[in-house]
Amino acid sequence: MRRMVDGLFNRLRFNQKLFLSYLTVIIIPILMLGLYAFRQSEEMLRIQATQSIEKNLTAISQSLNGTLEQYDHTIRSVVYNKTFQRIVANDYIDLVNLSRDLNEYLTPYFNMMMTLNSDIKQVTFYTQSDVPEYGLSVQSHERVKDKSWYHKTIVGSGNQWSMNESGDLFVAGPFPRFFSDSDTNVLFMEINSDGLFKNITSLAKGYDVVIADRNGTLLYANSDAAASRAAEFTKVKDRPDSVIDASGERLYTVAKTIAQTGWTIRCFVPAKQMSLNADSILNATLIVIGSCIAFLLIIISIFSRTMIRRIYKLNALMRRVENGELSLQVQSASRDEIGELTNRFGNMIVRLNALVKEAYTNKIVQKEAELKALQSQINPHFLYNTLSFINWEAVKSEQHKISHVVTALSRFYRTSLNKGDNIIPVRDELDNIKSYLDIMLMMSDYEFDVYYDIDEEVYGYRMLNLILQPIAENAVKHGINQKKGGRGWLKISAKRMSQVIVFTVEDNGPGMDEETIRRLLLQQSSGYGLKNVNERLKLFFGADSGIGIESNPGRGTAMSVTIPLYNNAIKK
Repeated sequence: MRRMVDGLFNRLRFNQKLFLSYLTVIIIPILMLGLYAFRQSEEMLRIQATQSIEKNLTAISQSLNGTLEQYDHTIRSVVYNKTFQRIVANDYIDLVNLSRDLNEYLTPYFNMMMTLNSDIKQVTFYTQSDVPEYGLSVQSHERVKDKSWYHKTIVGSGNQWSMNESGDLFVAGPFPRFFSDSDTNVLFMEINSDGLFKNITSLAKGYDVVIADRNGTLLYANSDAAASRAAEFTKVKDRPDSVIDASGERLYTVAKTIAQTGWTIRCFVPAKQMSLNADSILNATLIVIGSCIAFLLIIISIFSRTMIRRIYKLNALMRRVENGELSLQVQSASRDEIGELTNRFGNMIVRLNALVKEAYTNKIVQKEAELKALQSQINPHFLYNTLSFINWEAVKSEQHKISHVVTALSRFYRTSLNKGDNIIPVRDELDNIKSYLDIMLMMSDYEFDVYYDIDEEVYGYRMLNLILQPIAENAVKHGINQKKGGRGWLKISAKRMSQVIVFTVEDNGPGMDEETIRRLLLQQSSGYGLKNVNERLKLFFGADSGIGIESNPGRGTAMSVTIPLYNNAIKK
């Protein structure tokens, strides 16, 4: 995939690459800013919606709390009434007075309460005293003593709100107990829950609202959807605000606690409902981003064309030079990189013209030199013929030593001259050094010994000519000839090592110090010295090639020549 993308990118024109680069650099921050702005706007909408819900929920809580306070006030007006306290305590001397209070006071009072507040469905005294039961108004505690709400009422403090099986709410409040009282009497008031929560429908329009008591028991739900989410209430009942997932739907919840009863009123709002205006914000964001991108595309197109036009002009000039128009005058007054590139190209044309002229002049000189070299070939032929004649005369006169010297000299010059070619087979170079050393041995009356250790593999390669002869000459002149005492020897070796050939010329002369070694390789001698050999090797084969010298005073010298494998197709 990466190679495919790179290949596609490489096939694009430079103006297309420049356009895409600008576009990428600009679009990414614009999209990031647009996304950030949208997210911030969406969050602001959510916060505003949450604040609106909290405001409505506070109004619902205050309204419900006010209604509950009215019921608490009604309960207090009853339980602190002396007549009602006397009725439930059975403080009557005879039943006549009790009957009068029940018929003339209690029944009218209860009827008045239910008339003034139609949501009150029933008011009952549950007493532990011996007062006889009187319809639904006065009943024995035996009827409800097993109810949990009754137990909470008589052992607790304050009024206890709960819900019966029919879905209606009721509140139970204890009568005050005095030191002389041994019984606990309770006022029970059943209330129509629809009337109690009637204001919630208008205040929570569009929201799902549930109300639960301290135990998490659902008391009210303003819709079927809210009732179906009642199970989710227990998951978040201890958190005032949270986010839940109900049946795959994301819901925001806001809660308030009713101080009067400890109930929790919680509002469930679908997340999509809180971000209804997000679509319009998204559309506006997309329109702004699209407008910015369209405007930037125009700017990018203008900039890229302006920049690329000069490159096209430079490219046209290069094409003309490529076609042979070397006389063009190329120059730019601009100081930017394209202007510098144009001026450098103009300087290259000037330099190219100079090199062409120089090469043309050198070609003429080379042709003249080749003509002179061709003419000078007569001299080597004359030399070979003369040496051949001397050799035959020496053979006829049985002067074998002279014949051997002449033959070695002839072979030496033949391999040295090599018809003017600098590149010769390794075999010819080794023959050349052997011929030279044969002559040196005869001239010195065989005062030293020569050993050869040649690896047969090296014969399959080529090398520069006249490399080993100056080294051998230096070994004889400054090594063996300077030796004091003992017989001298010279060892010539050639070994292939991995991808190189190493030639070694070793002697048992007096050796050299570091200063002498440095001077041999760096200073020019009167003849064709080691410095020239070292430079020829590095110029032709590279910096890794050259002469290496290992020597210590009194221990002899070993000079090595390292060259890479070159042309392994030589015929033996």
